[in-house]
Amino acid sequence: MADRKRRARRRGASRQAVQTERYNIKTLHEDREYGLYWYAWIWKILRPVLIFLCSLLIVIGMVSVVYNKVYDNFLGPVDANHTEKVKFEIESGQSVTSIGASLEKQNLIHSGSIFKYMVQFEGLSNKLSYGSFELSPSMTVQEIVSELTSGSQTSERTITIVPGWTCEDVAEYLLEEGAIDSTEEFLNLCNDVDRFVGDSYALKSAQDAGTLAGRKYALEGYLAPDTYRVFMSASAESIIATLLEQHNKVIDSVYYADNVQYRIEEDGSYTAVEGYESDLTMDQYIILASMIEKEAAKSEDYARVSAVFHNRLKQGWRLESDPTATYTFGLSHYILSQEELTDQNLYNTYVVSGLPIGPICNPSTAALQAAMHPDMEYIEQGYMYFCATDPGTGELAFAITREEHEQNVARYQQMWAEYDARNTVG
Repeated sequence: MADRKRRARRRGASRQAVQTERYNIKTLHEDREYGLYWYAWIWKILRPVLIFLCSLLIVIGMVSVVYNKVYDNFLGPVDANHTEKVKFEIESGQSVTSIGASLEKQNLIHSGSIFKYMVQFEGLSNKLSYGSFELSPSMTVQEIVSELTSGSQTSERTITIVPGWTCEDVAEYLLEEGAIDSTEEFLNLCNDVDRFVGDSYALKSAQDAGTLAGRKYALEGYLAPDTYRVFMSASAESIIATLLEQHNKVIDSVYYADNVQYRIEEDGSYTAVEGYESDLTMDQYIILASMIEKEAAKSEDYARVSAVFHNRLKQGWRLESDPTATYTFGLSHYILSQEELTDQNLYNTYVVSGLPIGPICNPSTAALQAAMHPDMEYIEQGYMYFCATDPGTGELAFAITREEHEQNVARYQQMWAEYDARNTVG
């Protein structure tokens, strides 16, 4: 009996051991289902966090793709590589819609509507100022909005009138710069003597002398070459008045200045140089200066050219200046046709004696000084001729005798013909 009891206890212990072993294997498999063995509770916490983060990354990616698409097509620069600045003008009273359309038309932004909505959304409509701005296609819409509302606009523009330009040249230039609406209006004003006679010493002098009749443009010669700052809103009349005012200053500094010139001696002292005596009037000096400006490419030749013209005037010779023969034709070249040489107009110094009827361009201050103060050495030695050498250098060849002059012409004429073939205007 006791043996049976002992055997029963052993069987119970075996069953309990088997039950314990089965429990351990089950729990081990449960742990392995989560991949963290007995750390399953940590995975249960991390799993929803990781799911959330992955979902967030997907959403951010989608938003980023949409934003980049919108930025590239609407908000970004039209051309990130085009950094050159261009002028953009806003007129007084111009609407936000119109400004946006103008920006789009000038290829500075992708969409005028987007510009309008951004300005209105940011409450900047009243901060847009009229004037001239410097913008580029490499700027974003936001950068352009900031620029147009920053108060950095200019109310003035810079214009530069080049010595030797005619009234027609000035008109074309101002039209290109957007300073005038039409060349016709400007050129009509250049013949309106009554409107401007009170603004110009020289114009008044010519009117009093009765020499304005027959001129192509009454104001030719009196529009002083220089660089100016004028208001963006300046009219053609206002611009002309500004140029005439500057010409008065030139006249004051040259014509009414002390005409005594001085030479510096070796010991450092100054010696007065005898000036050239001439009976030319103020207006005639301006006419002569315009011829000098057109004939001499280099300022060091101005006084020499002036000496040749003064010598010819003194001898009663025709001046035979090529630019005077081509002035009414509006042309510029070296070899003149027979028609140009013989054209019967009051500017052509091949057919008229003395000076032409009026200036043939708007001369520089240096040219006017040379007209009044010719090179005395060339005066005394009797230089009577000059011609261009190689047109590319701007050099002139001077001569005393006709024979020497004709040799110079023969030497350089082929160069003139080749130059004309490449560069003739008109």
